[in-house]
Amino acid sequence: MADLTSLPKISIIIPAKNEEKLLRSCLSSLHALDYPKEQLEIIVVDGLSTDHTADVARDMGAIVLRNEKQTVSPGRNLGFENAHGELIAFTDADCIVDKQWLACSIKYFEKEEVACVGGPNLTPGDESDFGKAVGFVFDQPIFAAGSIHARQLPVVKEVSSIPGCNAIYRQSVLAQVMPLDESMLTADDTLLNMKILDKGYKLLYTPDVIVLHYRRPTPVRLWKQFYRYAIGRLQVGKKDKRLLNPMHILTGLSLPILFLLLLIIVWKGNNLFLLIAMLTGLLFLLYFFIKGVIKWKSISVGLNIPLVIILIMTAWSWGFLHELLFPIKRVEGK
Repeated sequence: MADLTSLPKISIIIPAKNEEKLLRSCLSSLHALDYPKEQLEIIVVDGLSTDHTADVARDMGAIVLRNEKQTVSPGRNLGFENAHGELIAFTDADCIVDKQWLACSIKYFEKEEVACVGGPNLTPGDESDFGKAVGFVFDQPIFAAGSIHARQLPVVKEVSSIPGCNAIYRQSVLAQVMPLDESMLTADDTLLNMKILDKGYKLLYTPDVIVLHYRRPTPVRLWKQFYRYAIGRLQVGKKDKRLLNPMHILTGLSLPILFLLLLIIVWKGNNLFLLIAMLTGLLFLLYFFIKGVIKWKSISVGLNIPLVIILIMTAWSWGFLHELLFPIKRVEGK
């Protein structure tokens, strides 16, 4: 680690709502950081939680701010407005940061053109079998839509975006592009990062800046997550077409496409084609089932993987279609 007197002050901002069960572990990991405590500021922005999220944060020494609008983007804006650090680190209440999380990030800011660094967000070893299945699917390039942040790659790479669960920014650069757009349900960090790139700065994937990220623990919560992600992605795509890639669109339209194909098959009475299509889908799911069993050495994890894939794809398509046909007018409180 560098000389302690030369280390920058860092503000860590955590937007949270009803996260009392996970927040304590997150804050404990922040208190265990290999970084001088006098150079840290921990800010929890509470979105009107109905549990003890705010109390847990105060008990563990964090600054607590009240987010009346409840969603993530105003939470990050409020945290940034009240932060005093030279670097601004964003993470989530369901994350456990590596002890060297901040210490490892400092060296990358020696180059002035680097605006933000962030590394992998990995599935914890004590995650549930369902959570491990979710993490496995996130790790597969075909489902990642170009993102590499759920994978632990051995190299530093320039990237087009860094997710808000593991992102460390220069305050001076954020000041040029903040506040985040509060009209979006999700994906506000994606638009923020594009604005930073447009100013000529760089975003780096850094393999040693690590957080462990607990996944949504139930099918219902995973479905809701990707439903919301799809809405946000189409919202941001309307603002900047560069941020909506063909995979986002194809997955978004997958439900009506599949329904149309099924109607055509039934109308034509082509049972052979229907059988081939069903077998192709089953083989696709079987392939990832086998890969998951090999990776986690668990039949239970493998059995959850087809469910996770189906949930993610249907939720994304449903959210995408909702925003396409009936755009959300107001996201406050959603």
